[in-house]
Amino acid sequence: MRFISTIFSFFVLIFLSISLVNATEQGLKADMNCEICGMGIMKGGKGNFVIELKDGSARITDSPDCGMLLRVNLADDVKAVKATDYNTKDMVNADSAYYVKGADITTKKDKLEKGLMPNSMVAFSTKEAAEVFQKEHGGNVLNYEEAVKSLAGKKMKKHGHDKDKGHGM
Repeated sequence: MRFISTIFSFFVLIFLSISLVNATEQGLKADMNCEICGMGIMKGGKGNFVIELKDGSARITDSPDCGMLLRVNLADDVKAVKATDYNTKDMVNADSAYYVKGADITTKKDKLEKGLMPNSMVAFSTKEAAEVFQKEHGGNVLNYEEAVKSLAGKKMKKHGHDKDKGHGM
C-alpha cells in the first residue's frame, strides 16, 4: 500500500510540475508587465517568478522580489510557487530555493543582464550553486524565509521600461 501511495505522489508531483510549466508558458503574453513593478516580463527571463493559484491560473512576475511581495497578497489562494534558477533557467520550488541578494549583476548597470530587474535577487535550486555564484558576484545567500524577511517594508513602485535600451536606463 505504501508503494502505491509513493507512486501516486510521484505522478501528482509530475502533473503539478507539467501544469505549472504549461501555465507559465500560456500565461506569458507579448508585452506582459509585472503587476507589482510594471517591468516587462520576458519569456525565458532569468528572474521570472510564477505563482500558481488554486483555480489553475498563474500569476507571473519579473523577479523573486516582486513574486514574494505578490505571494503575500494572494496567500490563501496559492497552490504552488516557482522561481527561475539563474543558472539553468529551470523552474524550481521557490520555497526550497536559495537566493542571492545584492550581486553585482543586479546592482551595476553595466553588468545587468537582459531579463533581470535591477537590485533584485536571483534564485538557485541549491545552496551550493548560490554560494558559487556569490563568490564571483558578491551579495548575500538567503533561503526563502530570509529572502522574504529581507523585503520587510519594501514597496515596489511602478516604473518605466525602455524595451530598446533595457530596464530603467
